[in-house]
Amino acid sequence: MSLLTMRRAVIACFALAVLASSGLAQTEPPAKMKERFQAADKNHDGFLDREEYNQLVVEAFYFRDKNKDGYLTVDELTGVVSPEVFKAIDRKGDGKLTLDEWTNALFVDFDRADTNHDGQLSYEELETYVRTSGR
Repeated sequence: MSLLTMRRAVIACFALAVLASSGLAQTEPPAKMKERFQAADKNHDGFLDREEYNQLVVEAFYFRDKNKDGYLTVDELTGVVSPEVFKAIDRKGDGKLTLDEWTNALFVDFDRADTNHDGQLSYEELETYVRTSGR
């Protein structure tokens, strides 16, 4: 697995976390992304801190886990991530993503998106990161 493929995998999942309940992250209109960001901002301060982001990541996992077996399969992410992206974040290589694998993949880019390094994400930081990362 190349570094570029791994990076794309993480970016794809990062976008999915923000778009936890959307059908397809790639086609989500900016207004919906903003709406979901605001819903995740539990204290309404205009930022996602690590705890709010963690809640969003966990909610995304359980939303996507259609059969409620505690794992995400490539079938549960069809149309959202490619099989290559899935394989890149499936660290155990067992065809199932655990909550740990999911959250670890999504937290990799939290710091990259946090361009001012204040430990929280503004909507603008997130939007810029997703846009400039080829999403």
